[in-house]
Amino acid sequence: MNKFTLLLTLLLSVALSSQASGPKIIAYFNHPVATNFSHGTNAVYLNGTIGDTLVAYINRAKYSLDIAIYEISQTSGMADVVGALNAAQTRGVAIRVIYDGKVNSSTSITSLNAAIPRLASPSTSAYSIMHNKFMIIDAGSANAADAIVWTGSFNWTQLMFTGDYNNALILQDQPLAQAYVAEFNQMWGSSTATPNSTNSKFGPYKTATTAHTFTIDGHQVDLYFSPSDGTNNQIIAAIQTADKELFFGVYTFTESTNASDIATKYNTSGYTVKGIMDQYSVGYAAATTLTPVMGSNLKIYNSGSTVYHNKMMIVDPDYPALDPLVLTGSHNWSNTADTKNDENMIIVHDSTLANIYLQSFAQNFIDMGGSITPAPWGPSGVDVISESYVSIYPNPTTGMISIQTAQSNVTIELTDISGHLLMSREAEANTSTEFSLANFDSGVYLVRVSTPAGVKVNKVIKL
Repeated sequence: MNKFTLLLTLLLSVALSSQASGPKIIAYFNHPVATNFSHGTNAVYLNGTIGDTLVAYINRAKYSLDIAIYEISQTSGMADVVGALNAAQTRGVAIRVIYDGKVNSSTSITSLNAAIPRLASPSTSAYSIMHNKFMIIDAGSANAADAIVWTGSFNWTQLMFTGDYNNALILQDQPLAQAYVAEFNQMWGSSTATPNSTNSKFGPYKTATTAHTFTIDGHQVDLYFSPSDGTNNQIIAAIQTADKELFFGVYTFTESTNASDIATKYNTSGYTVKGIMDQYSVGYAAATTLTPVMGSNLKIYNSGSTVYHNKMMIVDPDYPALDPLVLTGSHNWSNTADTKNDENMIIVHDSTLANIYLQSFAQNFIDMGGSITPAPWGPSGVDVISESYVSIYPNPTTGMISIQTAQSNVTIELTDISGHLLMSREAEANTSTEFSLANFDSGVYLVRVSTPAGVKVNKVIKL
């Protein structure tokens, strides 16, 4: 093991061991990010190490791993995902694997230990593809903190890890993990270690079986599976919630209704709308609709060797009071994804995560020749609100702080330095809102004040 690999392993071990007390929602990207867009929590660009991170999560499993993956193909020089799965099975982790049987591109399925049960999706003409890319860790553990869902747009191949544009979203929440297990079990045909092909249901044969709304780290998280949940209707609804900003980056975008709604937002005064499509979408109704409307604010990614493989949307990331959200997962914006494929999609209502995804999108857009500039927050995380609008005292503090603002309809949030929400209050003009830091460790905290005029972020020192 060389020094770099050893250092990476140590860093990942520290990050994973601290997740129980840190943020429950984490995103990673495999292309550079624009941290000058950061509101205080920088996006994480894993330069060539997404595969190693996936392996670290596999190594974390104590009891179970349920994996639904479109493609797993181990190649030379790639992080040893197959080896990690085999090692997990050897140490007693119960593993179940569902993979796509229609395209049958998973060349490494046969490299898994024979004792690992696996199931291919149907290959008949009546079915499309099993396009999910999710992994569920320890969903049934007695310790709820063990339960993890890995999702996003990555297939498990070297090109997906290091070439194609992708994102990974990791959520630590047992109810969410169990909802994913319920979906997995429908395809598996049972809740046991052995798949039941007689009972298994894929694609349009599935039924809606899971809750859709969860609260994770104080944030609303919505979960939808295709085709049972009318997922594209949820994409349309998310588009329509945009009040100021809309950013999207999608590999396959063919849905004309989505495009029409985006065009309406683009043509509305006061909106910022920018997007990226892969060249695969050219020639379909969405590109035909949006290209003449958006002009240089729509980029078509065209590279001979890689693809823009994200399926993400970011709404109002610079306006915390307007319900910022991130939408991601395996679901392309196509009729096939909505009505035939097995897919999953997550919507997270969180201003910090929305800004993190914006940092990734912004750098992608710039690298493709686009023009995009940070909103008034700026790199310091401070908006245009005057200092006189917000008063915080005492600072430093040994315990209690009081916050006053000069405006009504104010939301005041206390976070740790990484942006993890600790407390939130609603406040009116010229009233005192108090937060107690008495039970918190000494260090730096952030007070984020969201008003109709903008947002102000102040650092507070707890002695």
